[in-house]
Amino acid sequence: MVYEMEIPVCTFDLKTGIFCERCEDKIRRGEVSELDIKVMRALLELEKNFHQLQSTCYVKSVDTKDAIVVVLRNGNLITMPQHLLISLRRKLSDILGKNVRLIEDSPDIGRFLEPLVAPARIVAINKIWLPDNSMEIRMILDDEKNLKISVESLQEISRITKNINLKVDFAKRSRRVTRPIKQKLTKEVGTPEDRDKRQNVT
Repeated sequence: MVYEMEIPVCTFDLKTGIFCERCEDKIRRGEVSELDIKVMRALLELEKNFHQLQSTCYVKSVDTKDAIVVVLRNGNLITMPQHLLISLRRKLSDILGKNVRLIEDSPDIGRFLEPLVAPARIVAINKIWLPDNSMEIRMILDDEKNLKISVESLQEISRITKNINLKVDFAKRSRRVTRPIKQKLTKEVGTPEDRDKRQNVT
């Protein structure tokens, strides 16, 4: 029996590019984006060399300014050897033409974002109810200098994958060093005779 990665559209439709009514409906509703289709096609192609992908489940992809973040089902990546994950990420990055980050899905927003914020550490996560009855998640990280991904990218990933409005704060912020402005010396302009006259003035 041949296994294939579990995806939110029909595998045959994805390979042929002709989608059935059910798949077209998911695309129209925005459940499946053009980026999702592009990433899923790349992953199905990579299954030939990375057989471990056959037992995984694709969730979502987000194209941020830092990288394309590909989300797989919770528990899919932990069973893969580290060298295999590195090779898979490189191959996928080459196909998509942009750096790729692979993470696992999780109902816990802290566990979900933890691999993305590393080496920064999550100090606390709080729920804040806003005046319009909407909820905001406030995540506090230990040190701003440890965060290697932009706050904007974290917010975009949270919004698209979890429909969460994320606010990021830091227990310790990086100090910005202000460098003194060097003043340029103004050269005297004029003929040698003019300079001699100025020097002789008492």
